[in-house]
Amino acid sequence: MKTTIFTALILLVTISSCTTRNQPDFLYLNVAQLKTLGIVLNDKGVFYKNVNPNSKQEHVRYAGIAFCCTSKNFVSTSLFHETEKLNAKNSPDSVLVSMEETKNDFYPLLIGNANGVYNYNNENLPDDMKFLPVAIHMAETNLPTRKDTVVVWLRPTESLKKLLPEGIRMEDYLRTKMVK
Repeated sequence: MKTTIFTALILLVTISSCTTRNQPDFLYLNVAQLKTLGIVLNDKGVFYKNVNPNSKQEHVRYAGIAFCCTSKNFVSTSLFHETEKLNAKNSPDSVLVSMEETKNDFYPLLIGNANGVYNYNNENLPDDMKFLPVAIHMAETNLPTRKDTVVVWLRPTESLKKLLPEGIRMEDYLRTKMVK
């Protein structure tokens, strides 16, 4: 009887370990690693400003995207043309305006929380499209009101792959959009 129970227990553990997900949900990077991707964390929040150098060839409507996550709003995004300058309407905007823009061919296509709620969502993306979901712990900004996690779903490109820290394989983290 004990042998049968033991065998059943071993079988149950083996089956459950085979069905667990081996792929991590999101790629978690530290402040320095995020900065290499153009995502800046400071005591005012999280900031990003990029102009896609391939925007004309890719026929995208806006070459630039900027976003910030602050104590007052979960995420605020701005899309802009390559020749357009951002205007500061508030303190977080002034940080974005003063930032040097990156010129990466990878950029956020979705921004939301870890539960699949998107505050920035490009509705025209195919359901089977793969993204690199990068998680940002807002606690690292030291904002007293933000302890949540923001997930930035980046367009995967070869240049993004080269900027990832040694030992991190982009392919291990690629996922389709979460559906709530």
